[in-house]
Amino acid sequence: MDEKYKGIIIKLNDINDADKLASIFTLEQGVITAKFTGVKRDKAKFKSVAMMFSVADFVFNKKGNFRTVTSADLIDNFPNILLDYNKTMCAYVIADIINSILPKEKPEQELFLLTLTTMNDLENTTAFVSTIEFIIKFLEINGDYLELPNCQYAYIDHMTGNIVRERTIDCAQLDKKVYNTLFAIINKKEFDYNETVLKQILRLLHNILYLKSPSFGQIKNAA
Repeated sequence: MDEKYKGIIIKLNDINDADKLASIFTLEQGVITAKFTGVKRDKAKFKSVAMMFSVADFVFNKKGNFRTVTSADLIDNFPNILLDYNKTMCAYVIADIINSILPKEKPEQELFLLTLTTMNDLENTTAFVSTIEFIIKFLEINGDYLELPNCQYAYIDHMTGNIVRERTIDCAQLDKKVYNTLFAIINKKEFDYNETVLKQILRLLHNILYLKSPSFGQIKNAA
């Protein structure tokens, strides 16, 4: 049985000398797994498509629970992302979030469109702010609104992943620059661009995702 989906490759693994196994985040079916047969050979049909972050219209042959790519029309492969270390790292963070948290084969059209928008942002603008905004929106779509109290000192609750204004035994105080910058990003206000601070925000959001989504524990440092 053939299936046709629009998707972006979010994970690739070699499975033998010639083939690759891909996780593909699709518009119609969510995250699916499919094999590229013979793609590691020099003149392979899908060599230019079977790459991280490639977006394509895919056709799959499905037998039982197993899919093989039979056709792929490349739409975009975001070349600037792969030429810049920070952009590449941020794109992998996004891919890992999707691959680790989302249930398999469950349509997530809003998240799919958000992912493509964010990849375009990474391709054309600075990496860190786009990735931070992706994680904030990802939390919102999954029902976890990141509410920040407007206060002088704020804390992260290591039991719930919430940011709170009162310290308890399970809380740690947030760096003031980190908190103020995150507050500005969430509330669409201007802020001083500081790469070190933005990386710290990514680590903070990584911790929040880990606390709110135990399946996210496989992800390494966000920055």
